[in-house]
Amino acid sequence: MNHLNVALVGCGIISENHIDAYAQHTDRARIVVCCDIDPEKAASRASLVGDARAVTSIDEVLADPGVDAIEVCTPHHIHPEAVIAAARAGKHILCQKPLARTLEECDAMAEAAASAGVVLFYGETNRTLPAALLAEKLIAAGQIGTVVGIQARAAHWQGGVYMTTGWRYDPAITGGGQLLDGGIHAIDLLLHLGGPIAAVSCYTTRFRPELGGEDTAVVNARFSGGHLGTLFASQAAGIWVPEANCIVFGTDGVLTLGGPQGALVQYRRDSPESKQVLLERNGDSFAAMVGRYLDTVLNGAENISPASVGRENLSVVLAAYESARLSREVSIDSRPS
Repeated sequence: MNHLNVALVGCGIISENHIDAYAQHTDRARIVVCCDIDPEKAASRASLVGDARAVTSIDEVLADPGVDAIEVCTPHHIHPEAVIAAARAGKHILCQKPLARTLEECDAMAEAAASAGVVLFYGETNRTLPAALLAEKLIAAGQIGTVVGIQARAAHWQGGVYMTTGWRYDPAITGGGQLLDGGIHAIDLLLHLGGPIAAVSCYTTRFRPELGGEDTAVVNARFSGGHLGTLFASQAAGIWVPEANCIVFGTDGVLTLGGPQGALVQYRRDSPESKQVLLERNGDSFAAMVGRYLDTVLNGAENISPASVGRENLSVVLAAYESARLSREVSIDSRPS
């Protein structure tokens, strides 16, 4: 296989990012079907693609031999059903974050994909950012010495068209609040750059009554390697402040990811006044994610964002929620259910 025919399942707001991403990979893939239970949404997204069909039934998508893969962009509670059905139909899958709402659902999804021999790629844009991939290599090579701590954030005002879909107000559908919806991006950076997390302590609160779950959370993490981490996540912060989204502190230097200085900047202890901009910009994060997914499906490249990554991310979120509920530190249980 050298070209992928993709069906977009779920035609909400985030689906536009996926359409734009595939438009940058037309030599290797194209969206051929747009599926949503709302026929107007399906038709709208199909018109953006240009020559895609609009359908309202995922069963029709999965029965189509001309569809090689599906892009799951549905509300969170539909992810397991859509992924498992697609795997059983022999379709490759890219599933938006979070992978699911429970670890048991994650396990069932991973098992279905493994049994069918199809790729299940967890759709976390931070995992495939050029800056994150380069930072991972620099840390592994000891370029900032021993990592002592990591700070990450996902803080902004959640509003506009993003909040016009009612399901985002319902924790029964989403599985949680900002920590699961937006904070999970920063949690992935903590795990990607810091390694496994052993335990977390968490505080959550809500400043915006219209939101069903927490809109603000702080997570303190103890990594298995002995270093520490913090995460601040909020949907109630008035604006997105142009500062680094993630800072990795080492004994010999510091790496900053995101912000006005550049996508990846290195500061060294032996020259504290100097800085080296290693990467000025990341480019389109969704296009980068889709590119790595296509590498995996079409070229047999390593899946750098398998279901196990989504499961580990979720395990940290769930432990953080338990910590907030119990007002104590909670160990991470990432073992298979």
